[in-house]
Amino acid sequence: MSLNLGILGFSIFLYLFETSKAKEYLLENSSQEKSHSYSVGKLVENPKSSPLEKLKVENEESIFLTLKIFADKQYDYDQNIYLAEGNVKAIINGGILRSDSLSYEKSTGNLSAKGNIRFRKGGQYFKGKEFQFNLLNKEGIIKDVYGIIDIKNVLNDLKLDSDSEEILLKERSLSKRENSYNDGIEFALGNIELPENKITRSNKSIGLINNWRFKSNSITIDQKGWKSNKIIFTNDPFDPNQISFEGVDVIAEEEEDGNLLITSSKTSLILENRNKIFIGKRIFGGKKKKKNKFQFIYDTKDRDGLVLVRRSNTKNINNNIKLELQPQFLINRAILGKTYSYKNSHDENINFSDLFGLNVKVTASEGDWSFESLNDLSTLNIARIFSGLRHSTSFRKYFRMPVMEDSSFNIFTTYRSRAWNGSIGETEIKSALGSFIEKTKYFTNGEVKNNLNIRIGTAKYESEKLTSSEVISLWRSSLFASLDSEYTIWKNNTNNLDKKNEKLLSPVSITPELVFRTNITSAYYKYINSIDQGFLKLSLGPEIRLGNLEKNFLDYTKLSLMPGVKIKFGNSPFKFDNAIDLKTLNISLIQQIYGPLMFDVISNLNIDSSSKKYGDYYDTKLGLLWQKRSYEFGMYFHPNNDEAGLYFRLNGFKFGDSVKAEF
Repeated sequence: MSLNLGILGFSIFLYLFETSKAKEYLLENSSQEKSHSYSVGKLVENPKSSPLEKLKVENEESIFLTLKIFADKQYDYDQNIYLAEGNVKAIINGGILRSDSLSYEKSTGNLSAKGNIRFRKGGQYFKGKEFQFNLLNKEGIIKDVYGIIDIKNVLNDLKLDSDSEEILLKERSLSKRENSYNDGIEFALGNIELPENKITRSNKSIGLINNWRFKSNSITIDQKGWKSNKIIFTNDPFDPNQISFEGVDVIAEEEEDGNLLITSSKTSLILENRNKIFIGKRIFGGKKKKKNKFQFIYDTKDRDGLVLVRRSNTKNINNNIKLELQPQFLINRAILGKTYSYKNSHDENINFSDLFGLNVKVTASEGDWSFESLNDLSTLNIARIFSGLRHSTSFRKYFRMPVMEDSSFNIFTTYRSRAWNGSIGETEIKSALGSFIEKTKYFTNGEVKNNLNIRIGTAKYESEKLTSSEVISLWRSSLFASLDSEYTIWKNNTNNLDKKNEKLLSPVSITPELVFRTNITSAYYKYINSIDQGFLKLSLGPEIRLGNLEKNFLDYTKLSLMPGVKIKFGNSPFKFDNAIDLKTLNISLIQQIYGPLMFDVISNLNIDSSSKKYGDYYDTKLGLLWQKRSYEFGMYFHPNNDEAGLYFRLNGFKFGDSVKAEF
């Protein structure tokens, strides 16, 4: 979970004090008893004359540093003990250390800072009560440590060539920063596409979290690295935090390749500072963190239920070809000892090869050309190989052409591709081969936002007939166009973030609004047997968002109602593309029930009184969500397609200056 990189921030804290050995050159046989400031450029003028000569200088950058110290009182006793007291502020190449007192004993190499210790450099911040470190044997301890780690910028912040005055200016401007939803991690189980957060209207999960807060009672440092009996991390910018991770017996050591390896022998996830879930031993750090090699999916249609998937590393071939393999073990099929996924096969018995599946993805690019091939095998049984294979391949070329301007030319093939068509439900395209030119464009017209899609093409399809399960094969030429538009009628401009900074149930501030949406879709299909079909569909309606998710009961509602009318002529010979459901009502509702508990439903209702499907709901999706600021999880069920799934999402934040480094 990229927690390992966050620990690198401790090396900043350590390195800062290692450079403090240069303070012995600040004063020459003097004792000061009033407010002073001192600065020095080249810190090590004559290393051979210092008892620190035994220290190995591994990087010349550690010699040429800039140090400034400000304090109410500074002392230098016989050039052996240096002491600064009262509002101590030390600036070392842009890193700012503050403490009540700071002392260094030249003869022993002991460095000590006590009282309200604070350190900031770039996006890294640490706070503690006491720091002791011996510069000769490089051993020490930090007590009562709190901190903030910015993983994305930690390596740049570690650089020692920062300008001090520039850092001071940045420090003074920190108060202008606010906490913002920035990234995240997500996990899913099931056979549905992971839903986007409809409250934030975005999903920023990128597989890692860049910013963490941490705390520990004690961190011990030695030449090999550091260790702690317990460290707690949280991604939440506010207290009390909603979720955190507790690592027990944490050890961090530098590997031979220069990477930091962090091992937590016991790790627990803590929800709401009450519920602790043990998640076992974790190793962070070392080489670039890989995704979990194993995951579970749930597929009742092709794989009889629960499946264990093993992810493999993406293999690069000639720099522009990528190969991904996912071997699968079909758990439910192994338990049942039978399979019910192959309707065309009357034999439900299985052999050993039926227990395994394979997903193969190949992508390639060259200039303006791109290639993608997806091959999904639900069995490795040769006798069932074509019944268990689903395949799609596409070549795409980007180019400019008159009228349509930036467009793409596509060549595609499919085998056993699923297709959904309104109240008809799911059908299957047994095979298809064709090409099309596509144009997409986003543009605004005044305050109206528009998204245009145009597609012209021809292809040969093999699929079920409209009136029966018989499979037929025909060429089809097509012209398709769609225009989606939205106009904001009303929007509450009140800045909710100013009103309440610590939102409990959402990672973003919610703005109530009323939006009017329209969709115009038209298509013309010409089939090789002289049959043609065309339609024009218009859908329009409002979407309203009310509430701010600041109260526990019914404080958030998002409702969208879009009635639609379709005018058509002719019928398709195929089931998958015949224009049906001529009068419909699309309904979308998200409603807070109580606290973080939310209900989500999307469905379509056939309101055509002349249709046999009148009054039927189709394409229905039901969700029950637990929505919080720093995390969310939920379950979804699609009754029309017999699909279901669970997901968990951990939200990451870019911390502002309002974040306190303690929790």
